[in-house]
Amino acid sequence: MTQLDDIIEDLDAPVDERDIIEHERLYNEELQSKPVVSSQTQFGYAYVLVKSPYDNDIRKGIRLLEELCQSGVDQRDFVYYLAVGHYRLHNYTPAMKFCQRVLEMEPGNQQATQLLEIIKKKRKKDAMIGAAVLGGGAVALTGGLLVAGAVLAAGIAAVKRR
Repeated sequence: MTQLDDIIEDLDAPVDERDIIEHERLYNEELQSKPVVSSQTQFGYAYVLVKSPYDNDIRKGIRLLEELCQSGVDQRDFVYYLAVGHYRLHNYTPAMKFCQRVLEMEPGNQQATQLLEIIKKKRKKDAMIGAAVLGGGAVALTGGLLVAGAVLAAGIAAVKRR
């Protein structure tokens, strides 16, 4: 297994459901007891949501991270996990944008550089799969049309023989 394979495995590995429940509890407690949730609590909750196996959780995590970035605190981790969230949803264009933003903040950042490389490979692979599916569909359509044409020709020939 290569280093990138290890990173992909980590990116795709969901967090334990109990971690999500615990961070949600902490977030909601702060939400009810304080005027503003701390960035640390919000980030912890957003992180586990982005690592959730459920797309709706990932989207919620992305929204929480976007709020953190809009609050004027544009920390590298917030932006990096925005990239991770979009990567996990297969939204590769925004994921690449956030990787680039991390690299603007911290040139040479290995996490962002590696994630960017992974995203480029995934995009290429997805494009190849899409082309194969599209090509397979075209072959099936062409084959179906040939069969339909043969049946129609046989029907016309049978009518002419009568």
